[in-house]
Amino acid sequence: MVRGTPSTTIIAAVAVVLLLYFGAPFFIPLFISVLIAYALSPVVAALEKVVRFRVVAAGIVVLSGVALIGLAAWTWSDDVERIWGEVPGATKVLSKSLQKYVKPTGPSAINEVKKAAAEIDAAAQGSKPPSAAPAPAPAPAPSQVSVSDMVVKFLKGATMAITQVVSVLFLVFFMLASGDLFKRKLLTIAAERNKRRFTLQVLEQIDGQIRRYLLVLLISNILVGIGVWLAFWAFGVQYAGLWGIVAGVVHTAPYFGPAIIAAGSLVAAFVQFEEWSRALLVAGSSIAVAALVGQLFATWLASRQTEMNTTATFIGLLFFGWIWGLWGVLLAIPVLAIAKTVCEANEDWKPVAELLGR
Repeated sequence: MVRGTPSTTIIAAVAVVLLLYFGAPFFIPLFISVLIAYALSPVVAALEKVVRFRVVAAGIVVLSGVALIGLAAWTWSDDVERIWGEVPGATKVLSKSLQKYVKPTGPSAINEVKKAAAEIDAAAQGSKPPSAAPAPAPAPAPSQVSVSDMVVKFLKGATMAITQVVSVLFLVFFMLASGDLFKRKLLTIAAERNKRRFTLQVLEQIDGQIRRYLLVLLISNILVGIGVWLAFWAFGVQYAGLWGIVAGVVHTAPYFGPAIIAAGSLVAAFVQFEEWSRALLVAGSSIAVAALVGQLFATWLASRQTEMNTTATFIGLLFFGWIWGLWGVLLAIPVLAIAKTVCEANEDWKPVAELLGR
């Protein structure tokens, strides 16, 4: 096999990065659908034994998942509405508190120096100081944003979001309904080239790594949600159950999710108790839960199950977060696990696998 030159390798790497960046509208729904299908595949397999038809089992599982999400949204809609109604009052309380720390106690030294320099310059020229000069003409008012433009932008964003959600649902259904059809097609192609055993081994490694990662993610998210709920309940924080659910869901994004919960709980606790010390305790408790259950347990165990080192995992989070935003943070670890398995199977790409491995 002819090995590529360093310049060719660099060009290929840049091309892959550009492809991932500009192809985000395609790759993000695809990878999300693959992960959801992997997570629900055991449920579909168990239900298939009852209903006998995999298509029916896949339809029941997908519709049940959508119904559960809708039920959860309806159950917590009243609390979310009350929280939204409290936002203006919370903003005023927070603003008054921050004014005590940011309000200037006297005239700025820089402004005093500028004023003195202007007076000296005016005296040297024999003119009046700038304070006596006529007031400048008022600046023109900024042009107002058209309401129709805002409506059009909102409709475009909503249409795109709905389209992506529907696309993910259909992809998940088709993947679950087809079962291992894609794997069998790859094995059929590989059999013609005498690589059937090799291809099967790679596919099984990818399956095992993704399933173990999803299991670790599920357990860690549940533990984080329960821990945050108990901690906030002990401190008397309002909507402790809702905070626990949000913390468990947001924790899917390693490192960044717990930071969002800590910042949000800090503001919410201060608005409720009007004491920064108590608010810091509440935010600190969420960080402690995430550190004990998530940051140490989940990241370490996920990297162990996927046989990747923690440093490579964090760098991967930064990279995919840069090209795909929040979705990149969510998808980074499984994508890196797949990439590592594929690189291990190719002699020319084994240095990349070595870099990602433990």
